[in-house]
Amino acid sequence: MSLSPSPTRATGQTQAAQGPTEQHAKTRINRNRGDSGAEKRNPAQRYLAKLAPSSRRTLRWALTEMGKIWKRRPVKDGSRLAWNRIKASDVDLIREVLAAKFAPVTANTMLVALRQVLRFCWHDKSLLYEDFLRLSDVDSIKGESPARGRALGEAELERLYGVCGADRTPAGARDGAAIALAHAAGLRCAEIVGLDVADIVDPATGELLVRGKGGTVSGASLGAGAVWLQAWLAVRGPEPGPVLFQVLAHGKIARHRLSPAAVFRILAKRAKQAGIKDVSPHCLRKTFATSLFRAGFDHVMVMRSLRHRDIRSVRIYDRRTEDERAAAQRAAIRVPGRGR
Repeated sequence: MSLSPSPTRATGQTQAAQGPTEQHAKTRINRNRGDSGAEKRNPAQRYLAKLAPSSRRTLRWALTEMGKIWKRRPVKDGSRLAWNRIKASDVDLIREVLAAKFAPVTANTMLVALRQVLRFCWHDKSLLYEDFLRLSDVDSIKGESPARGRALGEAELERLYGVCGADRTPAGARDGAAIALAHAAGLRCAEIVGLDVADIVDPATGELLVRGKGGTVSGASLGAGAVWLQAWLAVRGPEPGPVLFQVLAHGKIARHRLSPAAVFRILAKRAKQAGIKDVSPHCLRKTFATSLFRAGFDHVMVMRSLRHRDIRSVRIYDRRTEDERAAAQRAAIRVPGRGR
């Protein structure tokens, strides 16, 4: 008589040994990692899953805001709503509220997210093609938002870099490098924290490989800002991994990658020390672009330097003043004299 347990009984014994707590923990981990399988996601969640992490957070928020308007009640996560059940009157209401509450560029970005979710509903066969066309045929909101952000002046930049140079701890070197990557190379926050040592082509000249939106890889150069990167690398060491590490309060380097939010905190801290107000990492990127415009770069060259795909998006980075425009016009236009 065989004493070996049956496969069914063995499986049950294993599950019992694990206990419900361990099984639930594994399920929770899988959900947090998104490993539960694409087939279990609804159309909105599948749409968000195809986006970059930074875009995913923004558009999840957009779906939540539109869900509040649609449901007329608080919504915790708009990606969990059954968007295939929305009606044309609800879409019209969403557009009306967005136009009144948000700037046109923000409202239109939110409407694009709604159209994409409806498209995924159609692909999922939970929405008829005729209904998809009717619901997604919502007009964009016209208007132009006032320009946000600004370019920093030379004196402000001197003070900002100065407080980093005066800090002789590892944090001072790291913060100076982070600011240089945004100001001298025009990198986005996600590009700054995503930079690895292997992406540094030449530390002496600051030549970099930047991994941007959509998995693109392009070149960038720090130019004169390379000295700040070199100073940090001398403190950091040559080990592979992220270029920028966390620095603890007592000055010890913790070899963990920074988050984009950490770059905001770094700049807020250094700007406060330098007595500079109303500055964000994107202001440093605008300063980078405005410097290129002032140096005579055309919009196509600035677009490439910013690693944008659409030249129309470059307009918001031009922070030259009206006086600069008038002076450039006077210098460029030559009119013959009247004579006698």
